[in-house]
Amino acid sequence: MNGHNQCEAVPNDQMRLGILEFLAMNNPLRRWIQKHIEFKIFKRRLEKWRVDLQGGTIMDAGCGSGYSTKLIVNEYHPSQVIAFDYMPEQVRLARRRGLNVEFFVGDLRQIESESGICDAVFIFGVLHHIGEWRNALSEVARVLKPGGVLLVDEPEYQFTWQELESGFRSVGMDILEASHLLFKYFSFYLCRKPEKQ
Repeated sequence: MNGHNQCEAVPNDQMRLGILEFLAMNNPLRRWIQKHIEFKIFKRRLEKWRVDLQGGTIMDAGCGSGYSTKLIVNEYHPSQVIAFDYMPEQVRLARRRGLNVEFFVGDLRQIESESGICDAVFIFGVLHHIGEWRNALSEVARVLKPGGVLLVDEPEYQFTWQELESGFRSVGMDILEASHLLFKYFSFYLCRKPEKQ
């Protein structure tokens, strides 16, 4: 990767998962949901909009234990994967998966990657942990190539859907598709950074 900070210091703020949430994010039921619901919804959206990520550069922002990264690698065979998480504990679990990916400790509010390099950024339920989620969206927009896509699923917790959608637009992203599930508590978004004019 491009000079990623390999520091393993344990961060200390609201973005860290509590013990119960850490366990909830690292169990077979969570992996089943991620594979059979979240990832399938993202895959169908990409196919519907004819977005081909095969061999591209893909970021898994907030990769957790690396299971989402494994799904991305197996489906899209990217030429480069940028996968990071805020919690060193999660990064250690991700590294144990044996993927040909350089997992690192990182912060969505200040992504340690060059601008305009990603064909896609996946965010599986991470933004609601970030008080400064608008800063995170700005960083995602920065690292995406023109025409690159952002795939987000989130619960309505840190923001309303109107606020989140306004956040996408404020960083110049076009919302291609949105859907709300479970009484509109969870939402899935496919956004695109416009091509240069």
